[in-house]
Amino acid sequence: MRYIDHDELELPEGWLERAAQAADLVAAGADPNDHAEVWRELKDCLAALFPEKKCWYCESPVDRSDNAVDHFRPKGRVSDAASPHSGYRWLAFWQRNFRYACTFCNSRRRDLANGTAGGKADRFPLVVEGSRLYGPGPLSQEAPTLLDPCELHDWELLGCRQENGKPCPTSSDQAERLRAEESIGIYHLDYEPTCKQRHATAVRLVSDVEQAKRLFGQPGMDEEFSSVARKIKRAISRKAPYSGEMIFLLRGQRHTDHPWIQKLLEA
Repeated sequence: MRYIDHDELELPEGWLERAAQAADLVAAGADPNDHAEVWRELKDCLAALFPEKKCWYCESPVDRSDNAVDHFRPKGRVSDAASPHSGYRWLAFWQRNFRYACTFCNSRRRDLANGTAGGKADRFPLVVEGSRLYGPGPLSQEAPTLLDPCELHDWELLGCRQENGKPCPTSSDQAERLRAEESIGIYHLDYEPTCKQRHATAVRLVSDVEQAKRLFGQPGMDEEFSSVARKIKRAISRKAPYSGEMIFLLRGQRHTDHPWIQKLLEA
């Protein structure tokens, strides 16, 4: 996961008017899904906010599945609500509620072979359930449990294990760890095929880091070191798959003997 700046979203001409009309119809009793073409119109616009059209939740490339527009606050039933909740219908056409998500993160799936299940679907747990909105109101009243790529620092709470690519919390704070753990399950970030891809990416990164450490400071090896350092920098760029987790792993490689690692992280 990486931070996505919603302020950079460019909307098609006339979209706000179409969204307002659809919102008025829903407020009068229409089903939001009857006007799904309104949010689907933004699919490519949302994808453009993240290089290589990666899923905003798992950072898998688009070829993992047919990515779709997810409503962060569900437009339909909310299964985590303490009382019956018909969804955040009033936000169904608000562009800041949209996230670009792959099918495995957005829709309910079971990995029977590996014993995992996930996919956001109608899930939206809150840190304090009693603060939930059942109608229009200040969203600041709610504190979502789910990590949100559109929150500045939420992405930093997710990492992965070097040995198998499985996602893990990065924080020692109990509340932050619980948010990360629940997000891993709900977004199905522990889906085994994705873990294998993440692990392969981690193996390449760690191998490159070890090579760069051997080359660093060696006489006559500046060019070779720079070549490997550039590979590492590409692995943590926003364009690269699983770059958030690779940043987490690279942070774990920092050492006073290798100040170049911190420089790559800061560059």
